[in-house]
Amino acid sequence: MKFSLRTKTIFLIVIIAIIFSATGIIVSSIFINRIIDDIYRNKADEIAHTVAVVIDGEQMAVLKDSLLKIYNNTENRVTSEEWGSPEFNEYIARFSGLEETAEFQHILGQLRSIQDVNDVDCIYLSVIDAPSEGFLYLIDAALEDPCPPGCLDPVYEENRELLTNPERGFPPYITNTDPYGWLVTAGAPVYDSNHNVVGYAMVDISMDALRSQQRNFTITLSILLLILTIIICAGSIFAVSRFIIRPVNMLSNAAEHYTAGNETREIDTLRIKTGDEIQSLYNSIKQMIHDINGYIDNLMKTSQELTQTRIKADQMDELAHKDALTGVGSKLAYDNQMKELTDEIRQGNPVFGIVMIDLNNLKCLNDTYGHEKGNLAIIKICSMVCEVFSHSPVYRIGGDEFVVILKGRDYENVQELIQQFEQNMAQLEGRPWEKVSAAVGYALYEGEDNADEVFRKADHMMYENKKEMKGLN
Repeated sequence: MKFSLRTKTIFLIVIIAIIFSATGIIVSSIFINRIIDDIYRNKADEIAHTVAVVIDGEQMAVLKDSLLKIYNNTENRVTSEEWGSPEFNEYIARFSGLEETAEFQHILGQLRSIQDVNDVDCIYLSVIDAPSEGFLYLIDAALEDPCPPGCLDPVYEENRELLTNPERGFPPYITNTDPYGWLVTAGAPVYDSNHNVVGYAMVDISMDALRSQQRNFTITLSILLLILTIIICAGSIFAVSRFIIRPVNMLSNAAEHYTAGNETREIDTLRIKTGDEIQSLYNSIKQMIHDINGYIDNLMKTSQELTQTRIKADQMDELAHKDALTGVGSKLAYDNQMKELTDEIRQGNPVFGIVMIDLNNLKCLNDTYGHEKGNLAIIKICSMVCEVFSHSPVYRIGGDEFVVILKGRDYENVQELIQQFEQNMAQLEGRPWEKVSAAVGYALYEGEDNADEVFRKADHMMYENKKEMKGLN
């Protein structure tokens, strides 16, 4: 079948436009995806190494020994693929005692504090049993559906090297599974005092929202390039019809000239100055290439600027919501939480409570021993609050005032936890800024109109407790 020169020319123009458009879409999408993936991998790796440094390796070693003792004495081991089955529940029940140990609760509190500060989906500690090639969960700080101690997974193929080289850890890798979606995972080794690897600090960060944004970006880019391609094709076809086809019909040598100018060379190295239709076509194609490259360059520059802006905004937001001295929530974070609780009250019947803690004799400590010792007292009492109320957010709302928003397990056991807190204070020994005390009061939500009313009840109970403590003194 023979085709006219006009048909062949139009077909060539369309093919070139499609190739350049498709190349622009593919190259820009791959390049941007690679940059973003690297950012998330680095973030996961940095957090994992931070957790590995913060966690007490000796405490983790104690938990690991207890875990492996139970694991090695268990014949019927059940992996997480049978989650929820009677066999799985029976297997996991063997490890339930680990969650009640002081080491477990202390490390769990640390993990959740780091998890809240860094706004990641899940931080957890794991143990590798090389003989069975098993990946065992030790402590999972996830707030929803955490993997219990002893939960067993096989070691993935990309991580098998750590069976013989435990210090390798888990280099960041990205997975996409049905239950968890897109995740970037990284793990760093945790060492004991003898510099032996006792386990791994693992971090999971969800990338589902990011992948959705990337898809939207690709669709938008495709539409823009499609429009640009249509415009360029229409202009080129018009130019070909006006400046090539008609002269070719009149002069037979125009086609030969066009063929001679269409040599297989790089488009930018051509120097066509024939002053006829071929030069016009060459200029149009060259301009199209430059337009697409310029668009991609501008798009990449804009993407990088947006990424830097988002990182700076995240850093500023983190600093504003975290108390600089203690690391717990700031007054601003507390005010935002109270607004959210008030909104929940208006929408339904939420379950929460508020604990008010006021450090005693801070002014006396500052006047007698200096503000540095006063700060140590504040940090000491804050650490005790976080340790006891490990399942609830803690905020510092004043120089010596702390607030706990009771949730879940802490809400259900508030009286026992307050007794535990008071017992812990009574057992403190040492110098005045180490042997701290505080007045405590709490109130549970009972149909108040807003969260501030619950706070005032807790504050009143705290002052009543402070009066009793002064009376005893």
